[in-house]
Amino acid sequence: MIRRLVGVLWRPRTILAALVERPAWVGAWAFILIIWAALGGWLLSTDIGRQALIDERVRVVEAFGGAVSDDQYRSLLAQPPWWVYGTSGGRFLLNPVLTLAAAAGLWIVARAEQTPARFSQALSIVVHASVVLLLGQLVATPLHYIRESLTSPLNLAAVLPLMEDGTAPTRFAGSLDLFALWWAVLLAMGLSVLTGRQTMRYLWGIAAIYGLFAAVVAGLTAVGPS
Repeated sequence: MIRRLVGVLWRPRTILAALVERPAWVGAWAFILIIWAALGGWLLSTDIGRQALIDERVRVVEAFGGAVSDDQYRSLLAQPPWWVYGTSGGRFLLNPVLTLAAAAGLWIVARAEQTPARFSQALSIVVHASVVLLLGQLVATPLHYIRESLTSPLNLAAVLPLMEDGTAPTRFAGSLDLFALWWAVLLAMGLSVLTGRQTMRYLWGIAAIYGLFAAVVAGLTAVGPS
């Protein structure tokens, strides 16, 4: 199982083809979720992590045009909104519901291509592709602690430092997680293996869906209070 997960990083098409031949996902999914939970558990067990969690909740509320009163803030301090950790940034894509939804999407597309694809094959592809999201969290978690923030330090804007702060392109690039883009490429590659079609046939569609999500996030940030 570990060899498969590591292999996805170095020779993805070979591993994904093997998974189509012999689907396997239970052990890999359990491993990914356990490590993900351990990373979150460690971060949120610290004072810095809990404060970052509250700050992230306040940021999201304000992005939607709301405001957090003093009483609400004290309530957040007393009872931190733990669920926020799993619903923000690239962590959201590791949510089991999202994994199942992505697998269902791949399976539906593969069946529409008149292939005898099985849901277990699609789920195996998505689970193993998710190892790059876990890798992203392994890199991001210590940075969250150092920066005292849950906002993604691994976005496109971070590697394009010449972009002007506050502009629409910068907000959009800041909503694109680099490891999520890698994940999208692996999904397209897996779907290509599953159907026998070209990877690019699917990559643009998957990238467009993720880009639309990023654009919505960027737009919500833009309408928040300055």
